[in-house]
Amino acid sequence: MRNTILIKRNELQQQIDLRNFYMGESAKRKDIDADTIQSSKDDEELLLMFADRAANELVTAVALRFPYVAYESGDEYLAFIFDSGTRGREHLLPMLKQAIMDYLVNEITMQWLLIRQPQMAQTNISLRNSLYGNVQHLFAKFYNSTKIRRRATDLAGI
Repeated sequence: MRNTILIKRNELQQQIDLRNFYMGESAKRKDIDADTIQSSKDDEELLLMFADRAANELVTAVALRFPYVAYESGDEYLAFIFDSGTRGREHLLPMLKQAIMDYLVNEITMQWLLIRQPQMAQTNISLRNSLYGNVQHLFAKFYNSTKIRRRATDLAGI
């Protein structure tokens, strides 16, 4: 069974803008120049380049552990494609989409802040591993649910 998770680029851009807005608001209280944190339309091309790079890194890392994972990049969307075998837990797909979205937003924001204001990127760097772990955990849940398990009593013929 082939599954596809579509993430629209404008949805991704809205999440990045929202995160940058809140980071800028919290930075105002810390006397950091908040104007450099706000993204603009000029930054959109750069952010989309970071999105492609983050998606490629994520798929490369996940493909080492789980087979048949790929992504396609279009003008309007990022598509994550994976083969779940014969069975799959469909209720995990929205959670997996949200985990991938959170990882991408964090990764793009971190890369952008490393260029604009490196001292603010430290929180995103520490959050990166936990978000990646969440994506790995949900992929493991999804793929392991496709395997047919047999109990020891079944194998013994009892």
